[in-house]
Amino acid sequence: MTAFAPEGWRDELEGRRRSARRIFTEAECDVGLVFGTDRRGQAFRYLTNFEPALGDMWLLLGDDARCFLTFQWQIIEARELSGIEDWQGQFDPVPLVVEALRETGARRVGVVGLDRMPLPAYRALQSATPQLELVDLDAPYARLRRLKSAFEVGLLREAARLTDEMLDAARARMQSGARETEIAASLAVIPLAAGGECSFEPTVISGVDDPVPIRRPTARTLQAGDTVMVDVGAALHGYQGDATRTFVLGAPSRAQLEAWDAVRRAYDAALELARPGIRCSELHRAGSRIIEDAGFAVAHRLGHGIGLATSYEWPSLDTEDAPLEAGMTICIEPGVFAPGAGNMKLEDDLVITDDGCEVLTRSDATLEVSF
Repeated sequence: MTAFAPEGWRDELEGRRRSARRIFTEAECDVGLVFGTDRRGQAFRYLTNFEPALGDMWLLLGDDARCFLTFQWQIIEARELSGIEDWQGQFDPVPLVVEALRETGARRVGVVGLDRMPLPAYRALQSATPQLELVDLDAPYARLRRLKSAFEVGLLREAARLTDEMLDAARARMQSGARETEIAASLAVIPLAAGGECSFEPTVISGVDDPVPIRRPTARTLQAGDTVMVDVGAALHGYQGDATRTFVLGAPSRAQLEAWDAVRRAYDAALELARPGIRCSELHRAGSRIIEDAGFAVAHRLGHGIGLATSYEWPSLDTEDAPLEAGMTICIEPGVFAPGAGNMKLEDDLVITDDGCEVLTRSDATLEVSF
């Protein structure tokens, strides 16, 4: 874990802030302002290695850096993680941000996070000083985050390792009579015990007659013949794993085998295409074609990016036509959800390399479980 020691973070964050300042400078902005809100603080966390438990967050980035929080009780922690000394907080931090902007004397401010910024906050910024111009820099900033550094890939490898531990533990819990909620709870403690957190609430869906791509675990107990889909992720320092395994308790039925065959072939087709130069959407089209040709409906996209988020991380493979490049990190997750077969999905995390890809999650994907 030496790669993630404080000095490693210091170098990484300084490099990211230099790159962000370059974006603001190229847009002829005097300063930059990065905004994040509850559960959507990735842009802020990218430059601070910190995201509060609750509330909004602001980073004013000029020659130095100043941060403002709603959840002011975490400021000591924020200073330690970010290497930034100047933090302030109050229930409504917008007046603090406005006053800080006035102090800079800036006339042109590059803003990241406008897509999530509340209208009253935007109007307050506009009125900070006469003739203040706010410049939307969401797009170039998002491009900065597309290619992951070696440091980020290292964090994702560790998150993937913990995610594999969660999936291995799930396989061991596949017993008749076990409750979905009990299994989910036992998996959630694994990343917490390692100093991380869950990327999202663990998903455990069992049965064959009422398939649904996603729902929260219930008190349903597992039974012989069940399909059980387990979708989990472990996160470390904000970097999130996301992987899925499907289990059948006992010998699979014909319906389960046919659905699983479509999933495996779609997965293999997408994995074969996961290399530089291939358009993101080609992975989705290739996997979807296999699922549809097998007589099943395509219920969701074939995958998405991973990093400081999962579902919200660029790219969405069903709509993005940009080519894959070395350093991009994605997951592929073909699924079939059909009565008689249940929820069947196989999902793994990948990093695109110079000549292909590296699969980060490696938990056993065998379908049948003896119990």
